[in-house]
Amino acid sequence: MADKNYVIALDSGTQSVRAILFDRQGTELAIAQAAHEPYFSLHPGWAEQRPEDYWAKLCEVTKALMKKITINPAEIAGVGISTQRGTFVPVDRQGNALRPAIIWLDQRTVSNPPPLSTAARVLFGVAGMGDAIRYVRKNSKFLWIRQHEPEIYRKAYKFMQISGWFVNRLTGEFKDSVGMVTGMWPLDYKKLAWHSLKQAYEAFGLEREHMVDVFTPDTILGHITPSASRETGLPEGLPVVVGAGDKQSELLGAGALDPSIGVISYGTATCMEVITRKYIADKDMKFFTWPAALPHAWDIEMFIFRGFWMVTWFKQEFGHREALEAQKRGVAPEVILDEVIREIPPGSMGLMLQPYWSPMVYSRHAKGSIIGFGDVHTRAHIYRAILEGIGYELRRMSEIVVKKNGTPLKELRVGGGGSRSDVAVQIAADIFNLPASRMATSEICGLGAAIDTAVGTGMYASFDEAVAAMTKKGRTFEPIPGNHRVYNDLYQEVYKNTYTAMEPLYKKIASITGYPAEE
Repeated sequence: MADKNYVIALDSGTQSVRAILFDRQGTELAIAQAAHEPYFSLHPGWAEQRPEDYWAKLCEVTKALMKKITINPAEIAGVGISTQRGTFVPVDRQGNALRPAIIWLDQRTVSNPPPLSTAARVLFGVAGMGDAIRYVRKNSKFLWIRQHEPEIYRKAYKFMQISGWFVNRLTGEFKDSVGMVTGMWPLDYKKLAWHSLKQAYEAFGLEREHMVDVFTPDTILGHITPSASRETGLPEGLPVVVGAGDKQSELLGAGALDPSIGVISYGTATCMEVITRKYIADKDMKFFTWPAALPHAWDIEMFIFRGFWMVTWFKQEFGHREALEAQKRGVAPEVILDEVIREIPPGSMGLMLQPYWSPMVYSRHAKGSIIGFGDVHTRAHIYRAILEGIGYELRRMSEIVVKKNGTPLKELRVGGGGSRSDVAVQIAADIFNLPASRMATSEICGLGAAIDTAVGTGMYASFDEAVAAMTKKGRTFEPIPGNHRVYNDLYQEVYKNTYTAMEPLYKKIASITGYPAEE
């Protein structure tokens, strides 16, 4: 497509949706954004959203973007989609939503799952998957709908993620990308296809017919229909591509096509990702392996579930002085906090933080801790210890992955809101003893969707070519040798031993206080 020079990316997250126009070089030319309505909870722990809000806000941002741009719409190669993961809605044969979407934050469970068939019990028992299947049965939202909303379940033609629902509204097709499928779905993750065994669907409370067809992330799934064009302002006939979920798209948008490149996303949940061309899984869920935004590849993800949320927590609970100063100077509070902690030496003068403000999947009793307090410590030391604790934990998890995939890390690339902090990025470089680079655009999720679209529509012949042209680094932070020596000693001799020492006490706390409750 030599005459096509632009792509539009739609990035629909939990809180907002963005429409972004990128050119062939990956330059962000225009953006429009709209906030979703807050999700609602009819009962404690539930999290639901009206699908119509997702669509209305998508139409709002696409119309706004098309009004902003001055290019010839005929030069747009296609529109690429990335959305939040794990949010789904049941639809009828016309694609109409039958109930509000259940979003990924939802915590409802099935209190009394129906018994599995004898064939399923034998199959999962022989495979040693008894505990995993019990977890699936308890937490399957499909099974919950089947039990509590049988009429909706009976009417359901497909259970669709929001990405697939957008595809249906835009093109009329019941299709999605395999790159959007993560977590609690009956996918054969090794084969990157819906499971071939009927028992897999039984475990989730689904039928094979409930699944939409899934394709590689560089596949054109359909074209903008006349009615969708009127609603969105997008050109009629424009190809539609769904790349992958938000995290996988960030990995591609950072240009990390090699497993020696680690990508850190400093978001509410801080995540570190690497690409792999061979399927590598961990039965203890110390990391997660999902379909990548790259065809026939996987994204290994390591999570701190309350990563940079801890920074928000600190600002709310302890950062009022910095917030007032930031307001006075017209800058973000992180700018002031960076200034405050810049002169604190590595190691926060003996203060060390363990960042388990939410427990790990594989250790539900884990709790956060701060050790090493002395009379020299201030609020600023706690803030720096948070950034260092996040860095230590990312290194710990990455070493598990490196041991599994056999590829040492050679560089880091960073994104997410927290990457605006120079100190946070420098700490990562020092702890890992690797160069850490910000990307030239903060919209690396949207850029990942744009790259999938550029390849899928033929703007570029390969992902190597597209990534070389469209991804660029910003500032690179080199590790400081003296800082690394301090961090390495603290990591090896203290941090790696802290959880082992504390775990029995965490379990004792739970037995005394009842939190978290034993199952």
